[in-house]
Amino acid sequence: MARIPDDLIDSIRSQADIVDIVSDFVSLRKSGKNYLGLCPFHDEKTPSFSVNPERQIFHCFGCGKGGSVFSFLMEHENVSFVEAVRHVARRLNITIPDTYREREASSEAESLGRVTRFAARFFHERLLNSDQGSIVRRYTEKRGLSDETIKSFGLGYAPDSWNDLLNEARKQGIDAAWLVKAGLAKTGEQRTYDAFRNRLIFPIQAPGGRVVGFGGRALSDEDQPKYLNSPESPIYRKSQVLYGLYQAREFFRQQGRLLLVEGYMDLLGLHQHGVHGAVAVCGTALTREQARLAARHGQQAFLVYDSDPAGTRATWRAIEPLVEAGLWTRIVRLPEGYDPDSYVAEHGPDGFMKRVEQADSIADFMGYHANLQESGDREEVFRTLAGLIRKTTNLVHRERYREEAERRFPALQGLLASELRSPGAGRRGRGAPQAQEERVRGEAPVERGLVQLMLNDRAIAELVERQLEPDDFSHPLYHRIVEHCFARLADEGTYDLSGLIDTIDDDETRRIITELINTVDSGIQLEQRARDHVTRIKQKRLKESMTRLMDQIKQMEKGGRSSELTEAMATYMELKHQEKALLQSARGD
Repeated sequence: MARIPDDLIDSIRSQADIVDIVSDFVSLRKSGKNYLGLCPFHDEKTPSFSVNPERQIFHCFGCGKGGSVFSFLMEHENVSFVEAVRHVARRLNITIPDTYREREASSEAESLGRVTRFAARFFHERLLNSDQGSIVRRYTEKRGLSDETIKSFGLGYAPDSWNDLLNEARKQGIDAAWLVKAGLAKTGEQRTYDAFRNRLIFPIQAPGGRVVGFGGRALSDEDQPKYLNSPESPIYRKSQVLYGLYQAREFFRQQGRLLLVEGYMDLLGLHQHGVHGAVAVCGTALTREQARLAARHGQQAFLVYDSDPAGTRATWRAIEPLVEAGLWTRIVRLPEGYDPDSYVAEHGPDGFMKRVEQADSIADFMGYHANLQESGDREEVFRTLAGLIRKTTNLVHRERYREEAERRFPALQGLLASELRSPGAGRRGRGAPQAQEERVRGEAPVERGLVQLMLNDRAIAELVERQLEPDDFSHPLYHRIVEHCFARLADEGTYDLSGLIDTIDDDETRRIITELINTVDSGIQLEQRARDHVTRIKQKRLKESMTRLMDQIKQMEKGGRSSELTEAMATYMELKHQEKALLQSARGD
């Protein structure tokens, strides 16, 4: 099987910046030598996800996941190791020659990724090559979409044909079954045909840029429904994707603010008029997964839904997931009859941003839309608002929400004062991975301390290699890690621990390695501490040997085996002498 050579993988790994790549998916902030953010692999409100730029390694102290830039992509994007390497290579503009590519059958997710990539390119080229008088060009011109916007979002055109995509896929050696699995083709009683026909195509991208699905807008009134979306697949979960997040990630990183809209054209209309930092929910109600995804990239969320009754209902439903995710949430109220696209087209970016600056608080939004003259409705709003505010674990947000609610509804003061000041709300319980790490952390502390020093300093690893053998480590986990470290020292070149992690299949070993590397160390007298640990491990092994030998001596005494007893006692005294010499050497006597 042809594969990517190790030296090319090492070159790609050495040039990669894990902070830059992880930042496509997680909002990171500097914290000492490392970067911190909310973990993308489990639900949390307090950042426990750490990225070490020096060692090119990440670790979550909450769920225990950790690894290199490649293992991050494998876990987050559900791709194979080879596909993760290719992803990083593309970011670095490094070409992997075709002769290096995998020839064997790839994973399902990897194959689907290639299919969606092919389809996105096919649709995009069809749009770029369309005549100016074609139906799709007339539509994009009518909606004011420039070539820059079309290219930035990879917009495409599905021709009015039953098999145009299928035929092109066949030429590329792509089986129709893969198009069906990706939702790009359908199978009827007698034939397989293209799923998208005569539609403007919106490629849906994961946070890292991989195309995972498609949306299609009908170009003719006869074609229904107006919007058609890809079905879910192994690489596409509607509840876990936000349209436009990939294009807006740099803005979020700088501004920390996102605008949440309902549809593709709302987002493109804002972008077209210079309003950036918007994401769309791909035609579904906002889910908790989407809200947590948004919270990893920003701190503030502005809901900008349509002003019609359906948009108002969707806004009500979207507030709770955003508040629970820890986002400071505001609602942009548009005049009746407007959506974000039409409002920015008529009032321009300045007019639109003025609306954003004047956004309603949650309390103001509820007060505006509720019938407060009816006691039943009023009490329902009070209960909803109190329950909603209680669900945020951000204590600063909670207090500000409370102040806004009491200012809008003075009658709430007594209720909120008693209900919203209760301690301990939203505390995260310990999951199994965290409990397991705490158990491992409490075992063999001397071995753990020495292994941590070895992982963070090659000179110390070399010192330990001269003094100890892997068998001197009694804990099986630390024994395995030491074996890996010694093997790495035997290689010429750098002491590359991110490369080490990529060779380890055992999740527990990899988790502990990344935790130890990312745990902050004072950096004081590292070599002396290492020598002390080595001494204690040697002394422990000597004492274990003496204990076993003393048990044997007692058995010899009981059995009257005098000839063996003399030799055993001599060995015991030799071990005692070794222990004394060891301690004297450690004290510098």
